[in-house]
Amino acid sequence: DVLVLPGFQFAPVGVLAAENEDKKVILVDTPPQNEAGEDVELDNVYGMMFSEQESGFFAGVVAALETKTGKVGSVHGMAFPPVVNYQFGFEAGVAYANKHLGASAEVISLPSYAGTDVTGTNVGSNYVGDFADEATGKTIGSTLYDMGCDILFVAAGASGNGVFTAAKERDGVFCIGCDVDQYDDGDRGDGTNIILTSALKVMHLNVDRQLQAILDGTFAGKNEVLTVQTDSTGYVSADGPHQLSGDTVAKLKEVYDKVKSGPIVSPGNFTEQTVNDFPGL
Repeated sequence: DVLVLPGFQFAPVGVLAAENEDKKVILVDTPPQNEAGEDVELDNVYGMMFSEQESGFFAGVVAALETKTGKVGSVHGMAFPPVVNYQFGFEAGVAYANKHLGASAEVISLPSYAGTDVTGTNVGSNYVGDFADEATGKTIGSTLYDMGCDILFVAAGASGNGVFTAAKERDGVFCIGCDVDQYDDGDRGDGTNIILTSALKVMHLNVDRQLQAILDGTFAGKNEVLTVQTDSTGYVSADGPHQLSGDTVAKLKEVYDKVKSGPIVSPGNFTEQTVNDFPGL
């Protein structure tokens, strides 16, 4: 009676949902689409999306505060809007930390791996061009580390495993995970770990909320972008799954509170704000 489907690849389920109005569908990271590939709202489908630029912003602040070399970067899969949101948020977080938190970090990009978003715009950064190409992920990660980056934010799906491998083959370099807590993925096998923290989409909490709504009869189909306001974006701050300094944890909490209360509005792929011009900078 209820389907929970994670990922944009499930957007076409909107066609089936429209034909089966007695079934409930919870979509994660995408709205439902009709046969023409157009986004639609359906009474029996809850489509949750996230403000990835907020979580990316926290990752950028972390990278800028924790870097020892002064060079950081991000590696991505394909330049779909949620991924570009992460990228722009990360770059904005670095800019904010440089201006307001005493950091001095440079974001490194490889022009040959610049991304092109869905409108055909060059968005820069470092894009694998695929979510399942670990070899290219490792190549990009290795190149950035060799250029002096010591922290990379990795929002690249399975391609990111290649970046993790590149980090594990080196000393003194780290990654910031994405979407979920990736601390276990960073285990070197020798008691050390490459994951500083992870930028989060709090998916489980929102799936649970919708399942509970189905149980108590308050479920309402709609498409919704979830933000820090509902504790739906953030970062790993629990002891153990992160390796942040006490100073970074304290400053990051202050930044989180400012994003939640409104003074900081991180830019995304299709927002009025830009990396160099956003409220709070």
